[in-house]
Amino acid sequence: MSDLVSRSFNNYSADDDGNITGVPIVFEQKTDIGGYFEETIARGAISEDVLRDVAFFFNHNLNSKPLARTRTGKLKFSIENDGVHMIADINRERSDSNDLYLAIRDGDIDGMSFMFRVEGDEWSDLDTDYPKRRITKIGYVQEVSAVNYPAYSGTSINARSLDGDLQALDNARKAVDTARSSDDGQKLELEKLKAKYLFNI
Repeated sequence: MSDLVSRSFNNYSADDDGNITGVPIVFEQKTDIGGYFEETIARGAISEDVLRDVAFFFNHNLNSKPLARTRTGKLKFSIENDGVHMIADINRERSDSNDLYLAIRDGDIDGMSFMFRVEGDEWSDLDTDYPKRRITKIGYVQEVSAVNYPAYSGTSINARSLDGDLQALDNARKAVDTARSSDDGQKLELEKLKAKYLFNI
């Protein structure tokens, strides 16, 4: 799915019962996208129906076994005023789950991220060097992940290889150019470009 993008946040914890809690999606928080534009997810941009089949992974490794999943009842979400909160009931008898749990508990891993599809957005300041994008509707959430290196205090993008980062920044620049050149500044091919920027899929 080439139109998926990802965002990361560093606000979650592990308790003694094997639960991992956090806020994988935050509202009304400004995020820098490669120095090319600022992005905010609007409060109300997501509804419960797009959270029906979501899996929990480590570092967006979709080829690995999910650590928890909504359809099994082991991963649950609630939409609050500040964002989407989650609780994952992981099986600590699995070595991969237990290793992640211990790393979170010890503070070695402190970032979260999620992959999603944008269905509605608004752009402003397209005539400046640093335009702003406001995501008004998220149409699909595929997964949430624990990540190693949140790039920012509060929010971050997923860690990538150097080559991936260089290509990502170029795609971010192209996304801004696309937004500026569209007739109304709103209709974008941005999802594909942002997916390449944030995720190699």
